[in-house]
Amino acid sequence: MNSLRAYLSRYEAGELNRQEMLDTVAAWPLEEPVVDPAHTLPTHQDNTADVLAAALLNGQISEDDYQEIARRRQQT
Repeated sequence: MNSLRAYLSRYEAGELNRQEMLDTVAAWPLEEPVVDPAHTLPTHQDNTADVLAAALLNGQISEDDYQEIARRRQQT
């Protein structure tokens, strides 16, 4: 899977169990967001920390999921 956004949508749809999602997302290679001052609209990058934050805000993942992903990412 090459899109974190698509992966989280699968989790929200119930296609993945929580443990699998946590393991995968915690190990996901997040990209740095591309910032171009000439473009004020979002870049729609699929593999950034912003995608995780949006998933939390949109209810795709819970606060507990988000905290657990952050904890696991700090351990690596």
